[in-house]
Amino acid sequence: SGTLCLTMSRLATTLCGVSLRNPLIAAAGTAGYGPELAEVISASRFGAITTKSITPESREGNAPWRVTDLPGGMLNAIGLQNPGVDAVVDDILPGLDCSETRFFANVSGSTIDEYERVTRRFDDSDIDAIEINISCPNIKEGGVQFGNDPEMSARVVAACRAQTSKPII
Repeated sequence: SGTLCLTMSRLATTLCGVSLRNPLIAAAGTAGYGPELAEVISASRFGAITTKSITPESREGNAPWRVTDLPGGMLNAIGLQNPGVDAVVDDILPGLDCSETRFFANVSGSTIDEYERVTRRFDDSDIDAIEINISCPNIKEGGVQFGNDPEMSARVVAACRAQTSKPII
């Protein structure tokens, strides 16, 4: 136990001004919104947890089958299934133990206005940073459209930057 604490303190780092107990960050979607991890591992093992992608309104995501196992891993095409930003901020965030780890919100949208709305909603929350999802290939509108065009990427980032003082990833 003492050795683990000493090792963890040596791993402490800072990302975009956010202090992390270690550099291990759960990628968007891999840990749901955070509480889902508790059944498997303590959130305190991570420096940060990035939420599933969050859009202005709830999304059902893609129709099944959305996940398949492969010899080298798995493929998924969830389609940004989520309850919408209001449900995340009002119902999920209050239940997170932010003393255990840091939380980053992964924001997404189909338009620049949608990215702005979601980012603005997280500005007054306990979320520590905003991760902008402009690379999701599993949706028809948004995602890759923004990420494949440097000018559009810059516009989305600038629009989100204007909505929050939190670090943007």
